[in-house]
Parts: sequence; C-alpha cells; structure tokens
Amino acid sequence: MKKLVTFIDIDNARKILELPESSTIEEIKDKHRKLIMKYHPDKYNNSVDKDFYEEKVKQINNSYKILMNYCLKYPISFEKSFVKDVEDGEYMEDHLRRFYDGWVSDKD
Repeated sequence: MKKLVTFIDIDNARKILELPESSTIEEIKDKHRKLIMKYHPDKYNNSVDKDFYEEKVKQINNSYKILMNYCLKYPISFEKSFVKDVEDGEYMEDHLRRFYDGWVSDKD
C-alpha cells in the first residue's frame, strides 16, 4: 500500500525548502535550484563536512519531490466559481477548509 502524504510531511518539506506557507510551483522550483547550488557536495569535496552537505542535498531533493507530487496531483478546478474565488482572494481559505478539515481545531 502506498504511503499517504500527511500535512506534517508537506509542512516539513516546505520548511526544508525555506518556503512560506503559500508558494507557486515556479517558486518551489526556483528555491530548489538555489538550495542545491548552495549545498551541493561537489563544492565541498575537501571539507570535513562533506557528509553533512550530501545529507542536506538528499533532504532538499526529497522535500522537492514531496511538494511537487502534492502540487501536481492535487485537483484544480476551472469552474467559474472557483476562478472567481481566486480573483477575490478566497482560494486559500477554501483550500485550507477542504484540505485540512478536521486536522486542525479552533482550540489550538
């Protein structure tokens, strides 16, 4: 059985990629490229911390994979009412209600 991605997985991936809570696919790709360039182990061949950089790149790549899979597989509506909500800035609120319904309580 395939493991389901949880909010915690997505949130951790977002934090590893140093992204805000709302990002576009373009921003995810751009941040991934920048972090890979910054931490790529080939830049630190003679460093005693090379293992750290190799692990960091693995984390960055795994986080990127998690977020891109989530973004590309989550259904997007082209209905007029949905697009209107995006125009009015209500998309994120609706998205949070639909995706996180029951995961986060108002008591927290």
